[in-house]
Amino acid sequence: MKTIVSLLLLVTILLLGSGCKTTNVATKKVNHEQAMQALEQHRFKIVIEEIYDKSTSRRRPKQRFASDCYFSMQGNELSYYISPEDIGSRTKRSPRHEHGLTATLSKGEKQKNGDIHYELKTNGEVTRISTMLIILYKDTNRCFVRLTKSFLGANYNFTGYILPQ
Repeated sequence: MKTIVSLLLLVTILLLGSGCKTTNVATKKVNHEQAMQALEQHRFKIVIEEIYDKSTSRRRPKQRFASDCYFSMQGNELSYYISPEDIGSRTKRSPRHEHGLTATLSKGEKQKNGDIHYELKTNGEVTRISTMLIILYKDTNRCFVRLTKSFLGANYNFTGYILPQ
């Protein structure tokens, strides 16, 4: 009798545990769909979690955990905020914060591994032209961003997540 009760308890625990995993996968897919929709509608915010200064060393890029840094797009306007502590000592020691940069975002291009690549280009004065490769990871709202020809003074890589605006 004890064996049957403990077997039933074990089966119940396994079933409950698998339900949690299914819910977690479903939540990730919803976040992914929301992130894709936000990118397609040009109404998103990329919240930056980590910054990699790739101009320092290929073997050991400097990694910084970002605080309140973001890129945001509303229609064709791009805004961003980068704190001086997060961007490094080579730039001015004042925060980098701009609103109203004109930008264009390409349609998403799905890769073989399921990731989706977008390209965002800012337009305008020479000092404000840049290119961002945004990679939305498969089944999540997490992303990787490569910023080149940067208005921040160097090339950077970021990781973060995409939220709808």
